[in-house]
Amino acid sequence: MTLHDEACTTGAARAEHVGASPSATSRPAVVLLHGPGGGTAADFDFLRPMLARTRDVLAIRVPDAAGRRVIDWNEALTDTVGDVTVVAIGGHSSEAVRAARHSASLIGRVVLIDPEPADADADENGIDASRVLMLSTGTGRRTLLDQPARILSLIEEFIDGAGADRAPEATRSTDAAEGIRNAVSGTSLDGATEIDTVIVGAGFAGLGAGIRLARRGEESFVILERASDVGGTWRDNVYPGVACDIPSHLYSFSFLPKPDWSGFFASGPEIHGYLRDAARTEGLERHLRLGSEVLEMRWSADDRRWRVRTGAGDYVCRTLIVAAGRLSDARMPDVPGLDSFPGPVMHSSAWDDSVALEGRRVGVVGTGASAAQLIPQLARTASSVVVFQRSAPYVVPRPDRQYTPDEQAGFAADPASRAAMRDDLFWGAETAFAERMRVPGYIDRLRDRALGHLEAQVTDPGLRAAARPRYEIGCKRVIISNDYYPALASPAVTLEPSALRSVSGSVATSVDGRSVELDVLVFATGFESTRPPFAARTFGADGIRLADAWSTGMRAHASTTVHGFPNMFVLDGPNASLGHNSAVVMIEAQLDYVLAALEHRASNGVDALDVSLDAQDAYTREIDAKAASSVWLTGGCESWYVDERSGRLTLLWPDFAYSFQRRLLRFDPENYSAV
Repeated sequence: MTLHDEACTTGAARAEHVGASPSATSRPAVVLLHGPGGGTAADFDFLRPMLARTRDVLAIRVPDAAGRRVIDWNEALTDTVGDVTVVAIGGHSSEAVRAARHSASLIGRVVLIDPEPADADADENGIDASRVLMLSTGTGRRTLLDQPARILSLIEEFIDGAGADRAPEATRSTDAAEGIRNAVSGTSLDGATEIDTVIVGAGFAGLGAGIRLARRGEESFVILERASDVGGTWRDNVYPGVACDIPSHLYSFSFLPKPDWSGFFASGPEIHGYLRDAARTEGLERHLRLGSEVLEMRWSADDRRWRVRTGAGDYVCRTLIVAAGRLSDARMPDVPGLDSFPGPVMHSSAWDDSVALEGRRVGVVGTGASAAQLIPQLARTASSVVVFQRSAPYVVPRPDRQYTPDEQAGFAADPASRAAMRDDLFWGAETAFAERMRVPGYIDRLRDRALGHLEAQVTDPGLRAAARPRYEIGCKRVIISNDYYPALASPAVTLEPSALRSVSGSVATSVDGRSVELDVLVFATGFESTRPPFAARTFGADGIRLADAWSTGMRAHASTTVHGFPNMFVLDGPNASLGHNSAVVMIEAQLDYVLAALEHRASNGVDALDVSLDAQDAYTREIDAKAASSVWLTGGCESWYVDERSGRLTLLWPDFAYSFQRRLLRFDPENYSAV
């Protein structure tokens, strides 16, 4: 959404239109009152552009704090159509109340943030309480300043009426076993095991789906996993220094908290342990099929079932939940001559602990999140490290610390305070979405923090210049690290500011023509995120291959269902990831949607559901419109968030996480047909 201002002057106020043209429109309108005695323009720095993405926003300055001059609302709202919501802070609440009382035909709702006591009683002011939302933001308006997304969400919910409660969570299963092992087999049909639901993948999404099904009392499901253990990316990634960059209490299931997280950020092994414990304590072991790599998933229209072929047996199921993830298949660049390299070559996600690095010359290809964690560890052990950098990352300080035993005991003893902390972490992270939408002030502060971190930790002018990004912050994933820059500046590390071009024997040559002899090559080059390999093995109605349906980029309705693939639900797939908050929050929202779909199917006696192409296309257009002005598409970089074939943002949800939660809160049967 392009923001622009157009001023119009009334007898008592100056109005600035933000968003669409000020000509008559069917878009809902919001008026923000600011000026002496109430909210300042700075108080609306976040709310104003965020509301303007979907609404017409008028910022009206109220120049007279004493109220001796009033706003002519008929004139101020000449260019608006439909219900108007007025948002006022502090002393401007009286003007909002007066407007709602005397201009009810124009103003449908008022939002009073920290109102004066005289304005805080709607009944006393003669206003229907359903038309008034009152919000308290605490001392110094800290919530408005520190967690403005929380305030925004309440205002949007009030305007849109999107306040439905989530379905109650079922009780936890008491069935547990001693270790992770395979499940027992089910009923056989034509040489295949017949089961109601097949879940593909045993990472966060797959285990989450299994837990939610088990808590509903479902028995007929299996979780297929190609590896010999659960854990997904946290099982596979065991390179030195692997850790999460989302706070631990937020990077875990809300329905399965862990009070004893060791620190603010969790290490990879600790997260893997959390997932292994989840499978064990939730009784999922008898549903697991480990060592079962999926070779093909094919829809059979004749019996309206999915036939899933694996290397360890075949399955026939009614419901297919694909939870293969986006960080499961390593991406290796095609480097000429790589097969001539005489030493060990490995991807960071397939780390080989048997390779001795002491005294070795190690080359690292890539400077993303994994590389930033790995390089400081290598700098301590290898004789030398050469880092091939295609583009420099932005790096901000990592506010990590260990929790004390008393804190962990407190988290366990007081679930309410632990939940409140998780809530604060969530809303604090939500504010960062403004940075990804390039909102002035917010993105400037983030950029300044990153460049200040570079300035403070790298003193050599040449290295500092080479490590300075040449694109806008947020376009690529922002690295959170305190030791990446010191490692680059250490005597053991050489930064080569260009990509690896070729290999000839033990000599690696960069795009800029510099050559270096190496003993070990490590590729930290990411994953096949925009072209998931499972899509090439999935066949829907009329035999269409999912990879072909996604030939111009992944797309799905509600980021979960794909037209032509009945009864298939994709978790953590198209536009279901985030660039500013926890992926687990998104997975949980998708699980709610999937379970609601299954409930609808069962209660209506429907055998199979297929989302309409119109609904999928409409959702895709909405995603594209939301993403158009984001930093991911306008920041001047190439990233794994964007499909290289179409240039579309296909991995990330280009909005707040709470908006995704609300969007998927209700299953929408009107967009599906029975098959």
